Amino acid sequence: MQLSASVDAAPTERIAIVDILRAVALFGIIVTHAALSFLAGPEPTPGFNQFSALDKTVYDLTELLAFGKFFAVFAFLFGMSFTIQLDNAARKGTSFAGRFAWRLTILLAIGLVHAMFFSGDVLMIYALLGFLLIPFRKRTSKTLLIVGLILVLNLPGLLLGFAQLSAPAPSVEQQETIAQFQAEFERKAQEQYRIKQSGTVGEIVEMNLTDSMLNKLLFMVFSGRLWITFGYFLLGLWAGRVALFRDTESNRALFRRLLVWTGPVALVTTVMHALSDFSMNTSEATLATVVAYFVFTTQQATLATFIVAALTLYYWRDPSRGLLPKLAAVGKLGLTTYLMQTMFGIALFFGVGLGMLGEMGVTASVAAGIAFFVFQIFFAHWWLRRFDLGPFEWLWRALTYFKLRPNARVQTSPA
Repeated sequence: MQLSASVDAAPTERIAIVDILRAVALFGIIVTHAALSFLAGPEPTPGFNQFSALDKTVYDLTELLAFGKFFAVFAFLFGMSFTIQLDNAARKGTSFAGRFAWRLTILLAIGLVHAMFFSGDVLMIYALLGFLLIPFRKRTSKTLLIVGLILVLNLPGLLLGFAQLSAPAPSVEQQETIAQFQAEFERKAQEQYRIKQSGTVGEIVEMNLTDSMLNKLLFMVFSGRLWITFGYFLLGLWAGRVALFRDTESNRALFRRLLVWTGPVALVTTVMHALSDFSMNTSEATLATVVAYFVFTTQQATLATFIVAALTLYYWRDPSRGLLPKLAAVGKLGLTTYLMQTMFGIALFFGVGLGMLGEMGVTASVAAGIAFFVFQIFFAHWWLRRFDLGPFEWLWRALTYFKLRPNARVQTSPA
């Protein structure tokens, strides 16, 4: 399993649009993280980095058009790479489950190191959920599609929400416990902000391995993001199995239908979400919040699907022209690009770096994130002219096979 297409596959087997979509997802991820100053945790106060009307507008647009959408694409492509691994194993006639589980174990270790410094790490979650893909590899394509859609639309969360509405009102003692929990959560949120803003490396690591880890787990469960992510994995597995990104007339027709189906739904749910006062930080269960969250998850899924379909069809019109082909190099270095973005965020915002957390507004932060992504495009092209794999992709492969293979690209001189 990879964050980039299979590092074991021959270069001719790569599908360029998949690398391009991965790059677009990474662009959306850095914009999302930059809009929150790479805080990746509870905010000390609402709008802590919105210093002007422009900042508020940029934040609102980012929240509406980016938050959750590009992580959805990233997770979808992660699940799709499972099929690549499965096909590679079948071609080589080698066992699959054991090697795949070992690769995930290595990813889990990489994610743990990453999570020590950045509380927004997704690699550990991806690795743990990735183990669940192993038993699903023998399920039918129809099963993958149905279960994936059920999870992506958070129908389990919707049912749990309605069940909570019919539950008896909390007792006085329960209300006091909830109030104490919220007060403690807010106190820890302030402390976590202080540590990221001015703490030492040791304080950051200790915080991220304790309170931040627990906060992320609670968020993943209570928001439904845990099974939503796995739903995208299953849809990616289905897409790989049916060769969704091979340029065929039937696939073009399917993507055109997706545009027609998801476009209006994405538009309506985007407007509804923009007009609502829904907040994921609320713990109050009302009919309005349950419906609002369903609208939010539907908006994420349909807008992400619309983006993928539109970009794929646009690329297939002329695969050799425009900006999109230039993004493929970034997608090939998916893991390296993702980790480099964290290094950038820590260096710019945290106190162990330049300390701009709470000092730089949303507009400037997003602009800095975009500028760094542009740098990553040039870096990816520079690197791939010299090496076959990204540095972290090479490390992952070396640890997988217990072998340090040469990574330098063989330079051929003209005859």
